[in-house]
Order: sequence, then C-alpha cells, then structure tokens
Amino acid sequence: MKKLFIVLMVFSFLAMGLSLSPAFAKNDKNTDIPEQDGIYNVPGHPEMKVRVFVHKARPSPAPTPEEICGLPDPQSTFVVSSAGWHLPENWTYNLNPSSAPSSIGVKNFSIIASNAFKAWTNELKNQVTITRVTDTTVTRKALDGKNIVTWGSASGSALGVTYIWYKPSSGEVIELDTILNTKFFWMWSNPATWINPICAYTNSYDAQDILTHEIGHWFGLDDEYDATNYQNATMYGYGSKGDAKADTLTAGDIDGVKTIY
Repeated sequence: MKKLFIVLMVFSFLAMGLSLSPAFAKNDKNTDIPEQDGIYNVPGHPEMKVRVFVHKARPSPAPTPEEICGLPDPQSTFVVSSAGWHLPENWTYNLNPSSAPSSIGVKNFSIIASNAFKAWTNELKNQVTITRVTDTTVTRKALDGKNIVTWGSASGSALGVTYIWYKPSSGEVIELDTILNTKFFWMWSNPATWINPICAYTNSYDAQDILTHEIGHWFGLDDEYDATNYQNATMYGYGSKGDAKADTLTAGDIDGVKTIY
C-alpha cells in the first residue's frame, strides 16, 4: 500500500507540473480566441488583451480592378485610425515559407513578406526595424514567443486573420500572428515586373496586396470600412480579386502610421 501511495503521489505531482508548465499554459490559453473581429481577454494575463482582425472579401457585386498599369495608384487623403498599440524600435518575424501555395512558391513568399514590411518601414525612416529571424512551420495562432506570417486554415469568409496580443495600458505589443487563408486562390503580380496591361490577376487575390494590409495592423492601424473615403486605402477593410493597389500606401495610410510613431 505504501508503494502504491508513493506512485500515486508522483503521478499527481507530474500532472500538476504539466498543467502549470509555460508551454502547456500557452497552448491552452489560445484555444478560446474566436476568429471574429473584436478584442478579447487573455486567460491568465489580466494586463493583456488580444485583438483579432478578420480581413474579408469585398461583398458582391465584386468590383472591377481599380488599378491601371502605368498610372499612379488611386489616392486617399483620409487619415487611417490608430487601433491602440505600437511596435518597439526593433521587432522580428518568423516566416513559414513551406506554407506558401504552389501558385505563390516558397521563394516568392519570402519576397512578398519583405515587400509588405518595407511598404511601412520605408515611410517611418528607420523608426522601426523589422528583421526576419528563424523560419517556422507553425500555421496556427499561438502565444508562443513567435510573430508568425503563414498560410493556414481560416474560415471561408476570411482572406487573412491577424492576432495582436498587447497591453492596453501602455500600447506595448507582446506578440503578433498573421494567417492567410489557404481556401482562396492566390497569385502574385510582382511589382518589379509590371509590363503586362493587367497589374493583378483578375480571378485571384494578390498575396502582396492582402499581406501589406495585414502588416498595417502590426504597426497599429485599424480597419476602415467607409468606402466613400477609404476604398483606395491600404487599410480599407475589404479585399478584392484582381486588385493590387494595396501594395503601396496612400497618403492617408502614411499619415495614420506616422501619428503612432
């Protein structure tokens, strides 16, 4: 009986230790974050919130492409709103190259991600430096110490989903994850090779267009849904097929991010 008691005690302590271990706790705390726009509590972290952005396809009828090759992107001077956080001077991200669809390719995904970050950092004149660090194979959100950019599973209506863990009291970002939805067909109209009359592929979503929007959330910008004033802005809340204008920022996007830094 004494031996049995000791064995049971050992198993009890092991189970308690597992439930309190950081890795287990982190994974457990992310299962209840809904894939819906909103701000949510982070279990075990009363000082922290997680903001979820779901970038949806523009409602029907689908618009025709709004960018014409050889002409400047359509502009918007309406300033994009801040969402309530900011990145520190130095930040990193973990890319999942192997998650890229075959229509994009591993090498192109690396370029697309780099271009998306540069669209924002170039306007901030070295106020924020973004560095790519060790690649990852993670395809799901998790408060795990990594800021991932990946393709993965999301609901049918979401082109991309970005999760921001932050402290509302200070605006300090703790972690960010962006997931592009594999359920949609993706292409990439490389801005460096725009010699074709069609800037974006009309029957697909442009990877750099959508990712540049998602990275805007990393820098602290909100979605804007007023089509009259913001439909040409990178941070307009809907994405469209055959559209690549969000690759570059409007004056309103730039003014918005500069109010944060």
